Amino acid sequence: MFKKMAQNIAESTCEVIGHNVLVTDENAVIIGCSVKKRIGTFHEPSLKVMRENKTFITQSDEAKKVGVYPGVTLPIHFFDKVIGSVSITGSPEEVERYGLLVQKQAEIMLREQAFLESNLVRERALRDLFENIASYDGSQGMGDLINLQARELGVTLSRCRMAVVLEMKGWKDESSENAYQIMVRELRSAFSHPRNVICPQRNRRVTVFVTPNRQGSNEEITQNVEETAKKFIEVLKNKGITADIAVGFPASDLNSLAMSLRSARDAMRLAGQLGLSGVFSARNLTGEALLDLLPVGKREEFAERTLAALTARNDYEEMRDTFLGWCESPFASGEVAEKLAMHRNSLQYRLKKIRALTGKNPWNFKDAFELWAAFVLKNISSEGKTKVKAF
Repeated sequence: MFKKMAQNIAESTCEVIGHNVLVTDENAVIIGCSVKKRIGTFHEPSLKVMRENKTFITQSDEAKKVGVYPGVTLPIHFFDKVIGSVSITGSPEEVERYGLLVQKQAEIMLREQAFLESNLVRERALRDLFENIASYDGSQGMGDLINLQARELGVTLSRCRMAVVLEMKGWKDESSENAYQIMVRELRSAFSHPRNVICPQRNRRVTVFVTPNRQGSNEEITQNVEETAKKFIEVLKNKGITADIAVGFPASDLNSLAMSLRSARDAMRLAGQLGLSGVFSARNLTGEALLDLLPVGKREEFAERTLAALTARNDYEEMRDTFLGWCESPFASGEVAEKLAMHRNSLQYRLKKIRALTGKNPWNFKDAFELWAAFVLKNISSEGKTKVKAF
């Protein structure tokens, strides 16, 4: 790390103070210098500086004897250990006043880089942990290793009760990276429980293992997470960022936590295929997830056979949206009609039209289920996406 940063330290400090700067390693070999031709050469004054751990001034007469330039040399500390030196070339009377400034600047840059690299290492380790959990199978007996991996990262999996997956979809006034960092920062504020595990991932995604703020039933935990997610979405919108959030099933142990993570990922994928946006929960996409398990050929065959008389019509989307809206409240025609902005008679007319065209009776449970499944399977396919606002 020090060698990678040495040239940056030398050049940046040289620009500030207007004097040549060089940086050496623990062997007094120059590894960074504003005069690049000196890189790789030996700098004798640095040996004494590092050995005695104190500042050393090289006057003109002494500099000539050892083949260096006059100036001031200071040790560089990293966690109380001398790891190299920094030297400023020039009249000692003039450059000595910059010595402490340059030394502290170099040490600050090193600590910042170490912190950044440590975070990156932890993020990679967290991603590995999440992938191991996603592929966890209790029958394989790998639970102890996963829990050990989690403990080494300071994560207590036994307290995690749900997986949540977020994906940034749009942004306005920021670059994608800046917008993503804003999203992650706001996410840490929204899901602020200290035992929540937040893992930034690739493709503008973030995964969270949620630890509830208080004990409650699975239903209460799910509702609280969904409410938090919806508020978080609104905060992002005010910052010009849009995102989707998929909430997995509740969990009680490692095996169900793995299922929660997989269900949240499946919900995110299905939501994209169905054209959903906003906050959606795996518990509300259970039927769709089961249908998604069907072989692709079987899906297309069933949807085409069931909806053949509808798909060629210009009002196919209206018929589909009417039926799917009716399925949400089949015994509340007035409510459905109001939601779809139509008269109750128009709703009944369309449902009867669907029955006449498909031979499936919307008021018969089995027929209604087959119609619902066919519409969903067609929506899952790439040819029939629909835009539906989740929640």
